[in-house]
Amino acid sequence: MRLKGPSMHRLLAGVGIAALSLLASPALAEEPKSGGTFKLVGSGDVAGFDPVSARTAAVFLHRALTRTLVAFPTDPDPKVASRPVPDLAEAVPTPEEGGLVYRLKIREGATWNTPDARQITAADAIRGFKRLCNPVQPTGTPTYYIGVIKGFEDYCDGFAKVAGDVDSIRSYVEGTEVPGLVAEDERTLKITLERPTADFNSILALVSSAPVPVEILDYLPNSPELRRNYVSSGPYVIDEYVLNETLSLKRSDTWNASADPLHKAYVDRIEVAFGTPDAGKTQRMIEAGDIDGYFDLSIATADLTRIMANPSDPQLLQFADGAVNPILVLNIASPNNNKALGDLRVRQAINYAVNKAAIVQVGGGPAVKEATDQILTANVVGYEPYDLYPTPDHQGDPEKAKQLLAEAGFPNGIELKFSYASGGRYDLYSAALEADLAKAGIKLIMQPAPSRTVMSQMYQNRQATNGGAWDVGMTSLRADWVGDSARTMIIPMFHGEACESSTSNWTCYNNPEVNALIETALTATDEAAAAAAWAKADRMIMEDAPIVPLITGKISLYASKRMRGTTVNLLFNNVDPTLVWIAE
Repeated sequence: MRLKGPSMHRLLAGVGIAALSLLASPALAEEPKSGGTFKLVGSGDVAGFDPVSARTAAVFLHRALTRTLVAFPTDPDPKVASRPVPDLAEAVPTPEEGGLVYRLKIREGATWNTPDARQITAADAIRGFKRLCNPVQPTGTPTYYIGVIKGFEDYCDGFAKVAGDVDSIRSYVEGTEVPGLVAEDERTLKITLERPTADFNSILALVSSAPVPVEILDYLPNSPELRRNYVSSGPYVIDEYVLNETLSLKRSDTWNASADPLHKAYVDRIEVAFGTPDAGKTQRMIEAGDIDGYFDLSIATADLTRIMANPSDPQLLQFADGAVNPILVLNIASPNNNKALGDLRVRQAINYAVNKAAIVQVGGGPAVKEATDQILTANVVGYEPYDLYPTPDHQGDPEKAKQLLAEAGFPNGIELKFSYASGGRYDLYSAALEADLAKAGIKLIMQPAPSRTVMSQMYQNRQATNGGAWDVGMTSLRADWVGDSARTMIIPMFHGEACESSTSNWTCYNNPEVNALIETALTATDEAAAAAAWAKADRMIMEDAPIVPLITGKISLYASKRMRGTTVNLLFNNVDPTLVWIAE
């Protein structure tokens, strides 16, 4: 299906960076102390612990366990936090040969947590890339590497045919070369790209790009055995891991602080207890001093309202994560209502009908959330604010929505199947949407289900999507990093090439003009040119109206009274476990 929006004027390239609101305690001026245990509580174990598949909560853990070639620093200034700095590499590489070659030299003395404290090598770095497209649990972001690193697409095509057992995976990884990955000597890695990629240093800063030791090939990717026997390159190692119950890290005996400028490792231990999905209960535990912080949740709306009565509370940590959460996804492939969602006027009607101001209130109120009307946010290069479907104070325009529905052949309104992940704020958001859309004659048939069920049986199920099992979905759009990260918000859901096999472009949105803008942005040799292309793509997608962006804003966390060094890292949206320390 080809969706085409009207022509648009050229947008100016620019970088919008949201101010980071991080309330810091005066005690941060104290001299950091070593020792003690940093205690957290989480709703559940991490789904993807393996570096190739690690997401936010797992990335928080890997900040303590796994070093990357370069890394995003922990800094309250988003402009600083968005610029990679050296980690395992001696320097952030400067592109050579017209942007096609990157050379990185690994620090001497940076070692694996093995009995002999073995030097981390260029071969280890190559092995990390090679595991990305393993047949058991490949990376969720293949486009960061496939079509980017020379020869990586052919390598991954071959890997897809390999049996998913330990011996077969080890044999393929160790026995198959990638032309674009070469160890020039023990500690020097040469990476050759297919084409210039302006954000490649940011890709190198992701945990998925981390070097891995040969021992990791003894276990299936993301298996319980890998988790329990993980070989660390960072300042901490796994002491005990009881799946779905607890995870304990302790400071490594072999970590070489002199070869690590980024991690300080002040606390002796980091302990996470899983199984508390109630954010209110977690908040009470933090305030009582029983634990120190959140692992994978944030402050519940009810608690936030109370805490915000004292916005200068030094234990309150607030930051803009750059996400649009939630958004509504409109299933343009659905055959329901005579393919109604394939009609631009119906999709525009939904955009006009939503009361975003009500969603702001559910999300915590205007002190922490605001309505948004586009894909990119102020933390992302290419952000240019606009609103194609304005309503008074973002409260919705039911009459405009009814008019558009009538023009599309639905003068008496329309019924849409609304599938969403139940639990937490999504239930509250959904209730508000149901009431407000009804005012425009849009009746939602509510289909709540557990998150995993909605994702696997609805959104990512091509048969269910094309068959009309759902018409409207709810999810989020978030950048994988701050700064030059527009690709991470636009490509997964809106790049139409190979959309039939995509697990993220659920409805097979495919606009050739958007595809061309994406390619222009990806191959741009400077940030301004990339920003201009991303801004145009953002607006053109919203002209097609395949989604309804709702709100963006700040995430709110809370730290115990004894914690110091609680600046939030914007890569994983939590405090840096290697920089926090205990004042007691």
